[in-house]
Amino acid sequence: MSLAECPPGRRASMLLFGNRHKLELLTALAHASDGRVNLSELAAEQQVAPSVYYPPIRDLLQAGLVEMLPRTLPDRRRWYRRVEGKVWKSMRSFTAELATIEVKVS
Repeated sequence: MSLAECPPGRRASMLLFGNRHKLELLTALAHASDGRVNLSELAAEQQVAPSVYYPPIRDLLQAGLVEMLPRTLPDRRRWYRRVEGKVWKSMRSFTAELATIEVKVS
């Protein structure tokens, strides 16, 4: 899929972060009421494969912005939680603002 064919949010994500799905992940983490995200659930909601979120989640783990939660049986799903800090308050505003912008592709 070309950049021009991408939905606006994915175009913005690609142009800003070099990854079409990083903005979706940042938005989900920033706006989750409990700060937790499951990649499979997010993928189902966005109608993509969970694997599209693996590179962005690795980046966020390395940056110390997200932590991987231990699995709790019988739930086999992997959950990630934002590490609270000022960046997430800013990220909530940032992602909300980006949702209103139409990214043009020439």
